[in-house]
Amino acid sequence: MISFPTSKPCRWITLLVLLPLTGCLEDPQREEKLKWREEEVNAKEAAVIQRELALAKEKQVLESARLDLVAKEKNVAMLQEQLADEVEKTKRVRREIEIKELRGPIPQVSADRVIVIDVDSDEVLFEKNPDKRGAIASTTKLLTALLVVEAGDLDKIVTIEQSDTQCAPVRLGLKAGEQYTRRQLLTAVLVKSSNDIAQALARDNAGSLEAFVAKMNAKCAELGLKDSHYVNPHGLPARDGDEPFSTARDLSVIAKACDTKPDIRAIVKLQNFSFKWPNGRVTELSNTNRVLRSASYCDGMKTGYTDAAGYCLVASGERNGRRRIVIVLNDTESGVWRDAQSLLDWALKA
Repeated sequence: MISFPTSKPCRWITLLVLLPLTGCLEDPQREEKLKWREEEVNAKEAAVIQRELALAKEKQVLESARLDLVAKEKNVAMLQEQLADEVEKTKRVRREIEIKELRGPIPQVSADRVIVIDVDSDEVLFEKNPDKRGAIASTTKLLTALLVVEAGDLDKIVTIEQSDTQCAPVRLGLKAGEQYTRRQLLTAVLVKSSNDIAQALARDNAGSLEAFVAKMNAKCAELGLKDSHYVNPHGLPARDGDEPFSTARDLSVIAKACDTKPDIRAIVKLQNFSFKWPNGRVTELSNTNRVLRSASYCDGMKTGYTDAAGYCLVASGERNGRRRIVIVLNDTESGVWRDAQSLLDWALKA
């Protein structure tokens, strides 16, 4: 073998010539390896995509199932509400049947305007022309009493003025200059229904009859009454043609408001009251409400009579924890007591 001397530069040139040849010899293996890796990566990517698609499909199925479940839950809730409503309706119907059996038939009444209410629930148990407007006579004095009691200071002294005595019958016979407590006058007006006392209380409360009437109508507005108009504190017909009126329904609201006042409750249940005059004389006043004496469960409230109103009675009563108010207007002289008592007894049975 012939050897050639080589220098360092020549060796580098030889290596540079041989390197491409060596790389070319390895290219097929590298290409194969690269191809295999690319295929492996592509396969993995395809597998990931397939998995993602499968997961997306599973999510769709789950979401669809969830929505279906929510819809079914709403449907079940609606059915439960409907069932609860039906159960309550059944209970109410059963209770109504039981109450009807306990109370028996509604009494026949001769009064033209009537309403019977449950004091606690405001339920109307019976009504007859309850919104028909008309005169209500001395049952007007319930509103007068309500305003007097709401003003308070019932032990304050009231000095009677001449204007207080100037009214049509019924009068107790007060004289100007006499002095009484508000409580004494209030008791007398609710027990015996004296019109001169009603005027004295009104004037004492508001300064004048006109101012008191304005307070009466303002109180009606406060109570939400739209079918009432008051022109004086006692309920007598007006002299100027401006006639007072109310309805059985409106009067029941006023009666219920009075029923919340302990001072009024204590007075209207009295069968008798000893009215003491300033000179020491005593007049025994008998309550004009006859039902107080004929029915032990009756404990109030107020009578009334005028030609326009007929015979009227607001009767309250309680039995076995049940409290009722009966309004009877435009009745006959004999029918008013029978109607009020029979309705009150009927309503208190259940």
